Amino acid sequence: MIYRQLGSTDMKVSALSFGASPLGSAFRPVTEADGIRAVHAALDLGVNFIDVSPFYGLTVAESLLGKALKGIDRKKYYMATKVGRYGPADFDFSAARVMRSVEESLGRMGLDYVDIIHCHDIEFGDLRQVVHETLPALRKVVAAAKRDTSASRAFP
Repeated sequence: MIYRQLGSTDMKVSALSFGASPLGSAFRPVTEADGIRAVHAALDLGVNFIDVSPFYGLTVAESLLGKALKGIDRKKYYMATKVGRYGPADFDFSAARVMRSVEESLGRMGLDYVDIIHCHDIEFGDLRQVVHETLPALRKVVAAAKRDTSASRAFP
């Protein structure tokens, strides 16, 4: 597997990432067993970057990832999730929802932290709200993670 440094972070991510939308049956039904096998196979082959969203399968993908990653050393992968989109037409970029979304995602995946958080499909939201409310809320999440010494690798 080829690894590349991600921007100015200390993260060396695999050139191929595991996009977890199929775990939420985005394209066809996926059984829990098949989803877990797919995640394990990707990790075994050197993929170390996983991307998911609460929108994928309406939280099913995050929940299945939580099962697949149980017992796997957290230092073996980087996790990215998203905030802002929660259903086909359910967009909420408010600070309160963003903060709640991060906690919910962590709970579904059984993680103490994620490495990257994306704002999902901002073109469907109010860009002023994203800039003045969503991003400051995410900065608070980052600041809280940096204070948390239990995470071996918080947000860069």
